[in-house]
Amino acid sequence: MVTADNKKLSVIVAIYNVEQYLDRCLHSLVEQTYTDLEIILVDDGSPDNCPRMCDEWALRDSRIKVIHKQNGGLGYARNSGLEAATGAYVAFVDSDDYLEKDMYRLLMEEALEKDADCVYCGFRQQLPSLEFVDVIDMGNEAVWGKDIDRLAGRFLMNFSHEHLHFSVWHGVYRRSLIDFKFVSEREYVSEDIVFTHMFLRRCKSFSYVPKALYHYMYNAKSLSRNYGEQTYERILATAGKLNEIYAGTEYAGAGNAYVFCQVYFLMRFPMMKARLPLKQKYAFFRKILRDRRYTDMLQAKNEFKFQKGLKYRIIRFVYSLHRRKMVRLNFLTIRAISIKKG
Repeated sequence: MVTADNKKLSVIVAIYNVEQYLDRCLHSLVEQTYTDLEIILVDDGSPDNCPRMCDEWALRDSRIKVIHKQNGGLGYARNSGLEAATGAYVAFVDSDDYLEKDMYRLLMEEALEKDADCVYCGFRQQLPSLEFVDVIDMGNEAVWGKDIDRLAGRFLMNFSHEHLHFSVWHGVYRRSLIDFKFVSEREYVSEDIVFTHMFLRRCKSFSYVPKALYHYMYNAKSLSRNYGEQTYERILATAGKLNEIYAGTEYAGAGNAYVFCQVYFLMRFPMMKARLPLKQKYAFFRKILRDRRYTDMLQAKNEFKFQKGLKYRIIRFVYSLHRRKMVRLNFLTIRAISIKKG
């Protein structure tokens, strides 16, 4: 329960090499209509003018705290912010994004009124074409108790029309439930995926505000948009973490489903478009198909309960492609495209 004297929201902004966008981001924070904020800027060893800019912003607004640290990546920077946070709730902002001025007022009103452990909202996403699209996954609804598990399941099995977007930057979280740390995005596909699933396992009440209040900007240099052997290793690490989080639940073994869907996607789309020699692509695919860690996860299919519904039929279909070695067809497709272009 949030006490009357602590309705503060701690907003953590990890900052690295974003001097071009930082002022826009921070303007959108200090101008929030919800004013009981603690804004924690974590300079992750940024090599540009961001460290100086952070210090200047702290002089302009007493709610801003600055942490300067050696570069360790986004996940570890957020951990530093969490250690310094004092608010009843905590939020995270990517430093090249920005917010609608009423975002935190609407989220905190919902959180305080319903005593919710977390509240999410929709967001406005910038596409590679630089156009924007509003992403709103739910109506104005609250979820409680055991229904949280089903919500987590919908997010976990996000390979269908029921896809839910639960990135950490468009929500607020009850800080007392965060008894764990962010993982490194250099080791996992996404530190957001792991954080969200760990939080949902602790969450007892969830609410959603169906408005696009966060502006998520396209970044072609993002680590999550780069694909190769390291991506595959990060997929395996994420799958193992999901298996650990959901061990002993109805979603036990879901990391196995995650890994073969992600690997199929990696083979079928990004690697097909990658500007790599054909032999290098083939060697990469062959290495995956012969990797014992990967084949062991495929053999562990029975640990995951395939239920009825479209999303599970999709997963079963992708799984069958892997089991029948039909993933090799991706290589043939790439070869045909390469010959055509040649």
